[in-house]
Amino acid sequence: MKKLLNKSSVLIVVMILTLLVSACGSNNGNTTVNQPKNNDKGNETTDGAVKQETIKLKFYAQYSGAEIAVYDAARDALKEVMPEVEIEFEVAGQDDEQKIKTYAAAGNLPDIFFASSALIQTFKNSDNLLVLDDIVAELDIESKLNESSKAMLWNEDGKSYTIPNVGQWAGLMYYNKDLFAEHNVKVPENFDEYLTAVETFSAAGITPLALFAKEKWPGLLLLDMATTGHEPGGLRKIDKGEGTFSDAAYVQAAKKIETLVAAGLLSKNAFNTTADDAKAQFTSGKAAMYVNGAWSMGSVAEVMGDSVGILYTPFSDAGQEEAVKWNVSGGGFNQGFSVAKNTKHPEVASKYAALFALEFAKQRVLLLADPNSILVEEVVPVNGLTPLQQQYADDSKNFKTMTSFAWGIENAKLKTEAEDIAQVLLSGESADKVVEKMVKAIENSRK
Repeated sequence: MKKLLNKSSVLIVVMILTLLVSACGSNNGNTTVNQPKNNDKGNETTDGAVKQETIKLKFYAQYSGAEIAVYDAARDALKEVMPEVEIEFEVAGQDDEQKIKTYAAAGNLPDIFFASSALIQTFKNSDNLLVLDDIVAELDIESKLNESSKAMLWNEDGKSYTIPNVGQWAGLMYYNKDLFAEHNVKVPENFDEYLTAVETFSAAGITPLALFAKEKWPGLLLLDMATTGHEPGGLRKIDKGEGTFSDAAYVQAAKKIETLVAAGLLSKNAFNTTADDAKAQFTSGKAAMYVNGAWSMGSVAEVMGDSVGILYTPFSDAGQEEAVKWNVSGGGFNQGFSVAKNTKHPEVASKYAALFALEFAKQRVLLLADPNSILVEEVVPVNGLTPLQQQYADDSKNFKTMTSFAWGIENAKLKTEAEDIAQVLLSGESADKVVEKMVKAIENSRK
């Protein structure tokens, strides 16, 4: 009996050893079967091949209108490079970044999101941004940007928090050539002529200027445009801590806006008008002029063709047109795609955001004919430039100075106050009271 037990014990030991040797042999030294799972690692399939685990990333972006094709093309291109990543786009609200700030306050930021200069500053202060220096170095991002765009990669503290996706844009005032011709209105070259145009269209029942004042930045852009007719630095100069709003240039700008509002510049629904609504009013001929960034020229020209033009000096004093023509509003920002610090996939999200930003810039040139590419790589628009885009490309070579869009204002307190006060001015408040409020806001923002 004892011998039988010993033989059985030996057999059991042999069987166990055989199984262990067999298991070790199947590994070939490369297996992932016994590796601890990692969010950014792959799994082994039944045939022994390594299958990348799908990594889902939430991407909060301006995924709407003409931009949809650009985002889709960039996403499709990255499938070839990072097939393991699956993107879920969330359409960014046209809400002056309120929704993304709410996400941050709740600790629920999407993995990747579009960030402006002001938002970068806010999220940097609240420790919500992932520093991207490592991925910038690993992918040698700087070498892929042209000289004028490299500065957009870096924050004032010397770190990178976002990868730029487009170049510097000007703020533009478009006009409907057909409406101006139909109503025998001279294309304005100075403020007096602009006021005449506003009065003429208002009397004819046509909205002089389509402004999507449901967002606050277009109103501040309009005020900045009026300022650059007198002060090239515009509101950016104040953001830099120089001067104040009681200086002559800012007072004159506020008074010009006050005069235009009294003449019927805006529709009664301007403060409930979205960007899409304003563009529709302009492209359909219900509004004679339209203010937006130059990034919108592709979608505007797509509808209006040669019927749309650009006004560069609607706020200049008569006789000063040539002197101030190329002092342009807009620009002055560091923006692009950023990564949330609390993402579960920091390495993958960083790499994806960086590569996506470059591909996005490329696709905007290809599909929307952006005339101000940020890339070293020469990219030719699929359908060439529209006459409007060609004009902008030619004109932009003459730009002397640029200011900043609202989201480029780095003093967050000043940005908020200035946007609110600009809304008050557009609603009919007197320029004198607006100047008084703005001076106080500037003083508070500098404390």
